[in-house]
This record gives sequence, structure tokens and C-alpha cells, in this order.
Amino acid sequence: MILLASHASPPHDPAADMEQFGLVSLSEFLDDRFVYRDLQPVDPRYQGYNQCAQQFGLDPAAIPCKTDSVYNKIAVWIVDYMQEQVSDEEVEELLVIGDSRITDGSAFQGMTAYAGWAGSCFICIEDRDADAKLAWNLETQMVESNRWHLLADWVRELRRNALQLNAQTAVIVDIDKTALGARGRNDSVIDTARFASLQKALRESLADVDFNAFRTLYTTVSREEYMSMTSDNQDYIIYICLMILSGEITLKEVGDMVQANMPFEQLVRRISTQASKNLTMQLRQLHDQYQMCAQSGDRTPFKQFRRQEFLDTTLRMGHLPEETTCEERLQQELCITQEVRELCLWLQARGCLLLSLSDKPKEATIPHKRWHKGLMPLHRTHTHAVGISIRDSLATID
Repeated sequence: MILLASHASPPHDPAADMEQFGLVSLSEFLDDRFVYRDLQPVDPRYQGYNQCAQQFGLDPAAIPCKTDSVYNKIAVWIVDYMQEQVSDEEVEELLVIGDSRITDGSAFQGMTAYAGWAGSCFICIEDRDADAKLAWNLETQMVESNRWHLLADWVRELRRNALQLNAQTAVIVDIDKTALGARGRNDSVIDTARFASLQKALRESLADVDFNAFRTLYTTVSREEYMSMTSDNQDYIIYICLMILSGEITLKEVGDMVQANMPFEQLVRRISTQASKNLTMQLRQLHDQYQMCAQSGDRTPFKQFRRQEFLDTTLRMGHLPEETTCEERLQQELCITQEVRELCLWLQARGCLLLSLSDKPKEATIPHKRWHKGLMPLHRTHTHAVGISIRDSLATID
């Protein structure tokens, strides 16, 4: 591994150089080019998994996630199809902007290997108590940073290394903790909204849950070392935590299954064969729901939670008054990451194809006709953009 580090600077007040940039939405720079867990683009002009599964002879019910090997060819197919609708140029370069080496990084490496594209992947977890740095793996073109404003330095280096960043370039932008609720800066609002939704959903389904014990487990099972089983899917993490709390399986046994690289569906099957009579009726019903979804390929079994998540998330967008300070806004409001916004607008002006490939389920992003009347989709809901402007730095890049 070859790493280059740069831009060391002394630590300072995390909010000292943050600015607010008014109310905007993700659609400003991504339009309706959002592809969620079902791999069907929100914009009906574009085709997705339903169509490409027929061409590849895939099971239409077995929708893969970012860490699945078959995901790469499907994601490339979707990108190529989108590109055909907007340009005569073929995609030759891929940029990925995200916050997770496992999910976003896996998608980048798999897609570029499959399609033969050049490109790079920028992963950021902001840590403003440490010196600013940009670490570049020259073998994999994976770039890790602890400052979102170093996106400008990233693309400057890409241009120096002969990437065109033009109509032959596709740019995939992650949503949670990247474009919205930047990791290390504003992501606690996402976690707060998600856990509030979970508490409401569980109270309706399982009145006797020990939420303190649940939250401790939830924090543990959400870690990267469990992602080979959970795929960072909150529905899966919730199920695992509930089964541990109920005594149907131990955390160590889950860890052993993760080490053995066993999928989540195998854990559900194991619970099905050994479920004790002590399992409450409500928890058994929830388990049966998960089992049915696992058999049908549906990776969003806890739909009640996800619909509540949509409400609790959008209610935290753009709701604070204009005089709110940056620090208060970042603590209480879900904000668009200004650095990501400005980079996307700059890339858009150069002719790049911008889209979001997210493992979020539509239940958490698109309003339900009955329960969410009058609300806009997540990507069209306005909220404040907060961050450090990189516009002037981008303007100096050829």
C-alpha cells in the first residue's frame, strides 16, 4: 500500500470556519437520479434492476446490496443506461464520494474492476481535533480524509493525473452521512432520528423492550466488523439485537457467524430452527415477518420502522430559524454538506453524470400515499447547507 498524506494543520474549534448557505435540496445537484435499495431509479425515464435482471438472467427477487459481487455489473448497467439517455459519450471514469470504506469503497472497486473504468473513491470521516490530512492509496485509488473541504484537493490531484472529469465521467454520491448529515460533523442527527423512529416502532410492536440494553447492542452490532453480515442494513441490525436480548442467540455466536462469513439469511434460518417457546408472541410475529422477507429477497422487513424513519428524518430538515448558529444547526438539524454540494455543481458544469446509488429503502425516502400525505421525497425536502466553501479553490482547477 502506498499512501500520500498532506495538508497538516493545527486543530481548532470544529465550528469556527463553518458557514451557512441557505435552504436547498439534494435534487438541486442530483435531480431525481436516485437509485435506492430496490435498484430502480426514482426517475421513471431510467431503467433499473427489473430490466437488467432479465438481460443477465438474474432472480428478480434477489436484489443485491453494495457488498454483493453481482451488484457491480448491475450498478454499471444502470450507470451506462443513464448515460445513454443524456450523452453520446461512453462512461470511462468513475468517482465515488462516500463515508464508508466497506460499502462505498466496495462498490467503487467492484464497478471499476468490472467495467475497466479509471477513477477514484473519496471517503471522509471528519475529525477536526486532528491535523487535516488526505491519505491516497495509489494502488486502489481509494482516498481517505478527515476533512470534507479536502474534496477540492482530491479533484485537483485527479486532474493532475489526467482524469478528464467531463461528459465521460460518472459521479456516484452517497446520501446518509455524506451529502446529508456529513459523518463526523452532522451525522449524530441521522442517528438521533433513526433511533427515535426505532423506539416508536418497537413500542408499537414490542412494548417490553429494554431500550438502554438495546442501544448498547445496537451500537456494537452497527460497527464495521459486523457489516459482512449486516451490510449496514438497519433492519438486520435491529433483528440481531432483538434476538440477542431475547436469549435466542448470543453476541459471541453472532460474532462467530460473522467470522465464518455467514450471511444474515443464515442467521434467520438458525433462529427459525431453534426458536424457544419463551419467544413472545409479538417477537415471534416479527421474526416470522423477517423470515418471509428473507425467503422472498426483501431486505426491508421492518417497514413500520422505515416509514417512521422517513417522518423523523424529514421533520429534522430545515426546521430551525435562520438566526440559528452553525453549531446549533449541526447539532439539531439535518444539513446538506456544502462541500459535497459545491463539488457536485462544479462537476455538473463540466458535463459529468451525477447520481446517487444508496442502500436506503424507499420506505425511508419516498412518502407513502396514505401515511405521508403532503410531504416531499427526502431528496426534494429543503434544508440548510452548512460547511466550508470550496468554490474558489475549485475555480482554479482547469
